[in-house]
Amino acid sequence: MFRQHAVHSREREVLCAAEQLIIRSERDGHAHVIELIGELDMHTAEVFENELKRVEGTDAGEIIVDLRGLKSIGADGLKTFIHASARSRRDGNRLLLVHGPDQVQKTFEMTGLLSRLPFAGHGDVRSPSHSPRSRARVVVSRPIRDWAGSAAG
Repeated sequence: MFRQHAVHSREREVLCAAEQLIIRSERDGHAHVIELIGELDMHTAEVFENELKRVEGTDAGEIIVDLRGLKSIGADGLKTFIHASARSRRDGNRLLLVHGPDQVQKTFEMTGLLSRLPFAGHGDVRSPSHSPRSRARVVVSRPIRDWAGSAAG
């Protein structure tokens, strides 16, 4: 079982294990930016989906999911985007995805999702990394008993 950690420090990020996902979620005017850093897989997809649904429940005119920090994406992560895209089509097409690294984009391409999901063209979206530090973070990591061995090695 995985544990969710809320990290509120503006000074630094806490990285607890090699396999984790950091979610930065920030409202900026009419847009809400969700930045994903790490791995989106069966262990982390549910937390991301919960945050995405929370944001969908707001009056944000645009929901931008920045994939540039993803290292990998698994089937559960892909499924989350399929469901989110369907909800977005019913709700004014507010969802916009920022391309991730080549490895992540290849996964979307190999599964036939690249053309079916609302990816922004390069340069269409302002870079969330140029905005002030994010105010909310959710960190998903392995259970504490699993990190002890990885910290020693």
